[in-house]
Order: sequence, then structure tokens, then C-alpha cells
Amino acid sequence: MKWNKKTVLVTGGTGLIGSRIVNKLVKKGAAIKVLDNLSAYPFDQREHFGVKGSDSVKFITGDIKDKATVDTVVTGCDVVFHEAAFADVAATIWNPREDLSSNVLGTFNLLEAALKHKVDRFIFASSASIYGEQIRKQGGKVPKFSESMKPSPISTYANSKLWGEYEATLFHELYGLKTTSLRYFSVYGVPQIPKKGSHSWAVAIFEMQLLKGGPLTVFGDGSQVRDFVYVDEIAEANILAAERNSTINRIINIGRGKPTTIKRLAEIVVDVAHSKVPIVYRPRPKGDPFGGYADTRLMKQLLDWAPRVRIEDGVRMYYEWITQHTDAIPDWL
Repeated sequence: MKWNKKTVLVTGGTGLIGSRIVNKLVKKGAAIKVLDNLSAYPFDQREHFGVKGSDSVKFITGDIKDKATVDTVVTGCDVVFHEAAFADVAATIWNPREDLSSNVLGTFNLLEAALKHKVDRFIFASSASIYGEQIRKQGGKVPKFSESMKPSPISTYANSKLWGEYEATLFHELYGLKTTSLRYFSVYGVPQIPKKGSHSWAVAIFEMQLLKGGPLTVFGDGSQVRDFVYVDEIAEANILAAERNSTINRIINIGRGKPTTIKRLAEIVVDVAHSKVPIVYRPRPKGDPFGGYADTRLMKQLLDWAPRVRIEDGVRMYYEWITQHTDAIPDWL
């Protein structure tokens, strides 16, 4: 795909993942539209996430829930990367109506507009949370999540993401829209900032807790497993998925295929900082699954690619950044 001849819409383009996609596409010469309601954080998202204004980037402040806005913004686009979402598992549990409005209705608005305006490729940001609690089904072993597994969401966020996958698939099979759904595993990296009340974003939270003198707070016994993927590699996977015909009408895991327990992550954070802050344990919150790691065979086959950043190296990169940007640590943490 020759990106310098494409007009691309990135929803949520001033968020962590969307901003990395935008910046990569700027370097490839694409004309970019960013649609974002700028409500995810209490600071200037464009400045923090480094989405610079330029002749190749047009910002539209608006909401994917607004059908008219979506219809206008999608007009003339060749590719849509749908990254916007009410993207906090804890928050969606306490506010399921907003989850429904943003993650279901918003996604439908974009699919409908993409079909109407003959968008060539539609890349949907899904989540490994759709797998839910699989440890019992795996006989107590750490689950390896493959795309052929039956989904089992245990949060409203996971359920809405699963709906988005099904709807994207139907828009291809019924109407011919070229859709791809990418199931992100645990995304982290510079310049991630955690949201108040969330139990996600463990890398950022642990490193910020460490810089504030500790302790590091682990929920449950820390045996929960995550497959941590550096954010720039998530963005790279999105672009590769849009470039390849092999990914059309496919649902693909995006992970490293390496399990890391939350307890081990806390230990890595302490080791990287050469610190002796304590680790304390708190009750595990609702909607927090035991987890698992990605079966990456399909990803490697269809994208001819795999992430390269080890968790130890990613944690170190984030630590080096946050020690230089301590003003980014939220007051509530």
C-alpha cells in the first residue's frame, strides 16, 4: 500500500495507541484525519501524546457516538483505524451505559459510514479481554489464548469489544467491507498514563508508585498472567494489517506470546530501578481475569511479523522516560 496516496482516519488518534499510529503514518506520507472527543484524560492529550499539528494531520474534535459527525469525517477516507473507545475495564463495569453508547453504537456508526463511503480497509481495535476466565477450562494451567477459542467475556468492556468483532465480520460477509479485528493483549509503553480507579496499566502504575516511594500494590496474589506488548509494536501491527490482503475478515491476536505474572512484573520494575520498595497485596477487583497469553501463530503467518521488545526492555524504557517526566504522575496515585 502506498500510504502517500491514502487518506486515513484514526479515531482516538490523540490516545496512547492512536497517537503512535498517527505518527507512524505521518512518516509514511499519509493524509490523516484524527477524530477524538478529548475526554479520556484531564490534560492536553495532543501535547502529551506528541500528536503534532501539520499539513498532513487534520484534527476534528467530536464523538463517535454522533452519527452526523462520523459520517462527515469518514467521507473521503481510504482506511479507518478505529481506536476510540470507552477503554477502561473498571470504568465500564460501573458505567455500562457509556460502554454501550461508545463501544457499540460508536463502532456501528463507523462501520455504517465506512460502508457508505466505500472505505477500502477498516481495522478494529479489539481486546484479549474477550477470552475472559479460561484457567478452569485449561485444567489449572496458564491459558494460551488462540483465536479459535470460544470467547467468555467477564466485563462489559470485553463484551462490547466482542460485539464489535462480530459486527465487523458481518459487515464484511454481508456487505463486502474489508474489515480486520486485532485482539490487543496488555499494552504498555511511553508515554502511558493510568486512569484514576483503574486496575489496568500495571507497568505505568508500578513505576509511578515506585518513584513516589512505594509500595507497589498488587491485586490478588499476583499470580494473574498478562502478555505485555509495547505500544509502538501495537501500532506497527495495525499498519501491517491494513497493508495485507491476507488479514481481510480475520480476527488476530496481537501479543508477544510470552506470559508474565503480575508479581513478576512488580519484581522486574523494582529490579530495573535498583530499588527496595516493598510489594503489598490487596483484594482482586471485579472484572479482573486470571488472564493468559497469546497464541501468535496466526499473527506471524498473516503479518509475517512478531513483536521484538522484551518486557524487561520495555519496563526500562518506560522507567527512563518517567524519571524525566515525574510531573506526569497523577496526584491521585
